[in-house]
Amino acid sequence: MAALRAHAGDVKLARWLCIVILILAIAAENRVPLVRDGAHTAVMAAARNHASDVEVAHAACGALRNLACAADNCVPLVRDSAHIAVMAARRKHASDVKVVRAASGALHNLAFAPDNNMPLAREGAFMAVVAMARDHSSDVEVARAVCGALQNLTRTADNKTQLVRDGAHTVVMVAARGHVGDVEVARAACNALQNLAFAADNCVPLVGADAHITVMTAAQVHSSDVEVARAACGALLNLAFAAENKVLLVRGGAHVAVTAAARDHGGDTKVAQVVCAALWNLAQLADNRVPLVRDGAHVAVIAAARTHSGDVEVARAASGTLVNLAIETDNQMLLVRDGAHAAVAAAVRDHADDLEVVRAACSTLRSLAEATDNCIPLVADSAHVAVMAAVRVHSGDVEVVRYVCFTLRSLAVADANKVPLVCDSAHTAVMAAARTHSGDVKVVRYACGTLQNLAAAADKCVPLMHEGAHTAVMTAVRDHDGDVEVARAACGALQNLAVADENCKPLVHDGAHTVVMAAARAHSGDAKVAWAACGALQNLAFAADNRVPLVRDGAHTAVMAAARAHCGDVEVAKRACGALRNLANAAENCLTLVRDGAHTAVMAAVQDHNGDGEVARAASSTLRNLSEAAENAVPLVRDGAHMAVMAVARAHSGDVAVVRAACATLVNLSLAEVCRGDLARDGVREFLVFVLELHPADTEVQDCCRRVVL
Repeated sequence: MAALRAHAGDVKLARWLCIVILILAIAAENRVPLVRDGAHTAVMAAARNHASDVEVAHAACGALRNLACAADNCVPLVRDSAHIAVMAARRKHASDVKVVRAASGALHNLAFAPDNNMPLAREGAFMAVVAMARDHSSDVEVARAVCGALQNLTRTADNKTQLVRDGAHTVVMVAARGHVGDVEVARAACNALQNLAFAADNCVPLVGADAHITVMTAAQVHSSDVEVARAACGALLNLAFAAENKVLLVRGGAHVAVTAAARDHGGDTKVAQVVCAALWNLAQLADNRVPLVRDGAHVAVIAAARTHSGDVEVARAASGTLVNLAIETDNQMLLVRDGAHAAVAAAVRDHADDLEVVRAACSTLRSLAEATDNCIPLVADSAHVAVMAAVRVHSGDVEVVRYVCFTLRSLAVADANKVPLVCDSAHTAVMAAARTHSGDVKVVRYACGTLQNLAAAADKCVPLMHEGAHTAVMTAVRDHDGDVEVARAACGALQNLAVADENCKPLVHDGAHTVVMAAARAHSGDAKVAWAACGALQNLAFAADNRVPLVRDGAHTAVMAAARAHCGDVEVAKRACGALRNLANAAENCLTLVRDGAHTAVMAAVQDHNGDGEVARAASSTLRNLSEAAENAVPLVRDGAHMAVMAVARAHSGDVAVVRAACATLVNLSLAEVCRGDLARDGVREFLVFVLELHPADTEVQDCCRRVVL
């Protein structure tokens, strides 16, 4: 180097010096000492002094390329303007492929240091590599170096958008297409496009220019190369962030490309991460979800989650993908068939502390449980156990709690699931959730709905009652007295709990009847609340000890109001008439019931629903019970009860229970001498002949007919 300084004008000496440094810099351990001792400045001086000599230019650029292979040299080299020297040499000898190879290689290496990217871009490195790529597009070494340089130059956030405006993506795409079989070009090109696509403003223009086709082709041609797979999938991941791209990418087969990469490199965690994340982005668009499942995207993420179960990034992305796919009804059964529920349940177990994983996994199971045919397989595979474990760990997170309670409510719809769910304490989980999040109406709705469904299992009603299920729903409906969904579920739960005889007396003791009556009043316009409330009171009134307290507290007026408000609803009519029938079974109640119009309520119901056998049976039985009180005979006949029972018996003449009740009612009414004239006038005698002929073998009907006094 000293000799060159002394003989700076000697071109041969310059050539030899540059060649010597080029050769010495091949050895990695020499590179840092050479730069420290100023070798780079010597070759740069030689290149300046002999700018027109192609051999000097080639050797100088090659020397700087080799020196720049050491990461510690990159920043000092740019600081001392090595990039300026190689760009000048390239301009002077643009047609010489050897110089261009060395110059592009030097810029590739110098751009490896992130601190160099801005000065390189500012001082024209980008335009230089574009020119080299254009002038020597057929040369694979130039293509490798150019794509590598652009890969490195595109890593900083500041220049990505400008680089796309200036056509950087076009350069790498042309290189990738022109050298489609070269794996190094493919790696660098895919990495460069991945970097460029990281800038949100670039995503749409890149897809518009078919950048996604370039990376998909590279991934297909080099399917065995894991680095290409990582970069290609990463590029597709970034491109899929733009909403405008999602449909175009799926239409172009991006999901097929990434699932193929996942299959080919199933053991690579990085590939798994970017594949699942790319599919997560694509699945955010509703129109993509069915095609993604149809083409097996879910199978890829399930496999990735299973293979990389310990990696939280894979778990997050896989669960995120599955939660989006599971939103579509058409996908839900297919997802369960292929094990999506098992994958997210495992993710919850493996990453119980990660809130993002738990939210996504529980949300997935919530959606999957909406498909009725999925409920039994989900419980069989312990999906409920997974969500209950999640809610214990994240009991303070309202999103997790909502998902879990919704899931358990859906799972509890299936009769086969009710007993296993109670055995595994699903009821205690939702009760705890409702207590912890008592102010959140969604949690309370879902918790009450779960208890309603679980209480439909007859053999679990008593255990649920013992563990306070009734208290939980009663508290819920009081706290959210303005919410109709809470009212529906709470009344439904109490209706189901009251099916068990053992529960009826404690329920009334604890005020369940007053809760359902209040709910029926507060939501008088809602038919579902009405029939659940009437059903609860009907069941509570089966217990003889409850009947008088129920009437004392106004249960009869509550069901009568519900029947009037929903006179066209047969389900309300059935339960209202059933409740009044049961209440009228207590002799102490009969006068009060007639005084308050219970008889006219059931007569109206049977008239509105004259074709319904259940209404007919309950109404006729109610009138029979009410007529047992002698004091009721006059008002009953005055209001046409005798006409009502005869009409219903004629309408349901084949139902012997209706006919028996009608005849028994007429017997009771005829005991009042003052009523006999009205009964005879209104056709009771003809009715008796009719039923005697209709049911000649029924001793109860025959006996009643003989006992009627006219």
